[in-house]
Amino acid sequence: FLDAPSKSALDESVVFSNPTLAEGAIAGIIQSFAETNSYRGRYILFYGINTDTEVRNALRNTHEDAARLANYNTNVANSQMNTENNAWAMFYQGIERANIAIRGLRTYGDVENNPRMAQILGEILTLRAVVYHDLIKGWGDVPARFEPVTAETAYLPRSDRDVIYKQLLADLEEAATMVPWPNESVITSSTTRINKAFVKGLRARVALHAAGYGQRPDGIRRSNDPDLAPDKMYTIARQETMDVIQSGRARLLGFEE
Repeated sequence: FLDAPSKSALDESVVFSNPTLAEGAIAGIIQSFAETNSYRGRYILFYGINTDTEVRNALRNTHEDAARLANYNTNVANSQMNTENNAWAMFYQGIERANIAIRGLRTYGDVENNPRMAQILGEILTLRAVVYHDLIKGWGDVPARFEPVTAETAYLPRSDRDVIYKQLLADLEEAATMVPWPNESVITSSTTRINKAFVKGLRARVALHAAGYGQRPDGIRRSNDPDLAPDKMYTIARQETMDVIQSGRARLLGFEE
């Protein structure tokens, strides 16, 4: 009698068996994006933004911390990033929230028989892929966390980015089977929620990145993993984009739009 679970307790079995409660996990992940020193206010605004077509800060400025971010010249004590809610910390906070939600939905969500729960799982798999894709763009090889943190996994070394690329390609392929096309459901009737066209577009982009050159520990090169060979990745990118074009559910906007 004393061990009876509280009916008001919000553990995983309660949250991720209820679509209304489970949907809140999406907002929790997006909140990690929106921290001032995270994705919204630092990564998008400053990180590596100086290019051959646009310069935010002077290319030779090594004194201002924002300029160092813009020039991929970040020092350890960078005041724009060396905070508890910096981009790295908030990216992994979002990943952890996604990992917990994915575990809960797969365990308690009955996603095979409940389309709404499947939609939520597909969105969360996609949001996690967005975060990892940008982590790799900013930091190269990073720790691959696809399960919630435990005492044994609290400190992980970095993983080869190819491991992450392959996981993202598989996750997005699965997510595309769960998420409706634009305007195919009430949820995808606006751009505030993830739809199948977005998932397929992101998978095409990940495939192109996986096939391309990158700064790796042993130099600038393409992947040596045969699963990420350019011909295979270009095939994925072409098919995903053709699926979107031929779906008739999305269109390119005109210049004035």
